[in-house]
Amino acid sequence: MALLSLFALEAALQLAFPLLPSALIEPMPQYRQRMGFRLETAHGAREYPAGQKVDYHIGPQSGDLFALTCLSPAAAVEFAPYRVQFTRDQHGFRNDGEWARALDIVFLGDSFTAAEAVQAPFWQGLGGAQLVLGLPGSGTLEQERLYEAFARPRQPKLLVLAYFAGNDLADSALFVQLQRRGQSFAQHVQRAKSPLDYSLLVHMGLRLRSALSPASEGDCHYPQLAQTQPPQLVAFYDEFLAQLTMDSEDLRASEAFQLTRQSISRMAAAQQAHGGQMLLLYIPQKAEVYWPLLSAEVRARIMAGASTMVMLDMASAALDENGAMQRRVWAETAQELGIAFLDMLPALQAATSAGQRVYFFADTHWNQAGHNIAQNALLDWLNDFNLGL
Repeated sequence: MALLSLFALEAALQLAFPLLPSALIEPMPQYRQRMGFRLETAHGAREYPAGQKVDYHIGPQSGDLFALTCLSPAAAVEFAPYRVQFTRDQHGFRNDGEWARALDIVFLGDSFTAAEAVQAPFWQGLGGAQLVLGLPGSGTLEQERLYEAFARPRQPKLLVLAYFAGNDLADSALFVQLQRRGQSFAQHVQRAKSPLDYSLLVHMGLRLRSALSPASEGDCHYPQLAQTQPPQLVAFYDEFLAQLTMDSEDLRASEAFQLTRQSISRMAAAQQAHGGQMLLLYIPQKAEVYWPLLSAEVRARIMAGASTMVMLDMASAALDENGAMQRRVWAETAQELGIAFLDMLPALQAATSAGQRVYFFADTHWNQAGHNIAQNALLDWLNDFNLGL
């Protein structure tokens, strides 16, 4: 009888799946398909649910670092909560109204461009006919599919490719691997999963156990204090720190870099073919902005606490030396390809040094202040570019 009751409860929860709290269901393997995501499309890139009405509550305990690191929700920095509300367009993007037949600016990028945690994204209000193709979790190679399907036919005057230094190469590498294996994103998400992985009761039980037995604060190397004015508590995603330790020659020789470079080159050529231009917008990872603002003691503690596969035998001096490496390589690559390059690191670092928080405390992404800085930088660039908007 008890077993039948459990089966009935599981069935009821599965029927109510779309109505359950997102924090509960998002980590589950069936989430995207159950919620209307298109993981297999004719153009080969994923799409978020068309026409979905988004209503996010952003508060102190929102943030991907609570899930990606040892950072405890108890360490959350207080700020006034707010809501982000919008309706996705016919292909799941954050555009208002119908798409224009001819475009002034197209924005390509990942979650920084999708900007789903802020009310006013950096691309808002820049003028002219815009199309925003921001796809969270995507890399340049998948973004190129969106450009070919939706942007190139509309011959935009300007293509802004927002490149995120944290994981765009890794996301492109995964995209290529799936293509070579003939595997869809749906198959990738569901690989090696057992029926228990799809059970809401099991998932709820695991979450309850985790909540009742949290890791002790002594086990965690976050948050740390940055020497800003005034000082700020910060936390990073340790896996992204590996990008700051790679040698420039190793980066250029990597397949992910070579394929990404080829993708950018193809899009630049397509833009030039109809008289358009391309801008590579470099988005630094959080650690690039904050690392020079940390004391030697704080750097040492982060390195000691981070995963050994990321930080094994790395010294603080090596991170200092290589911190600007990826942005330097991409600046050189843009020059080689004859496209414009806009580096967001100096403006973000200046604001942070002056005590302004430009990233969410518990997240890898910009907060509203970070988006405002990026918007101003783009406005200045557009004025110099003289697009005529």
